[in-house]
Amino acid sequence: MHSLVDELIGEWLTRAEHDLRVAEFLLTMPDPPPESIGFHAQQCAEKALKAFLTLRQVHFEWRHDLNYLIDLCAPFDSSFEQFRADADELTPYAVEYRYPDALPLISLASAQSAVDTARRIYTFALARLK
Repeated sequence: MHSLVDELIGEWLTRAEHDLRVAEFLLTMPDPPPESIGFHAQQCAEKALKAFLTLRQVHFEWRHDLNYLIDLCAPFDSSFEQFRADADELTPYAVEYRYPDALPLISLASAQSAVDTARRIYTFALARLK
């Protein structure tokens, strides 16, 4: 029987994968919405990091700051540090870039980069959960 922690990790990973799939699907639309793509990419990375923290039974605040989550992951696996610049790229998609007065405007190339970055973080975190 799986523990409650295992179930919660599975739920974090399922939702992370769903966000990644949504972001990838949005990229295929005519006139894709870059801010929505970036939002789902950021959410994928955030949930993957939270799955790792759940495995380690680390309490985390409900924040959308990926560097904060990396701060919590790194003591268990310093290789999470490689994602600092990626966290800087993705974190603004959680809130700042979702509103009409957000600057700079997000390009489709930036949104594609966000999806690629989220996929790397998701894959990396997933490998550390096995």
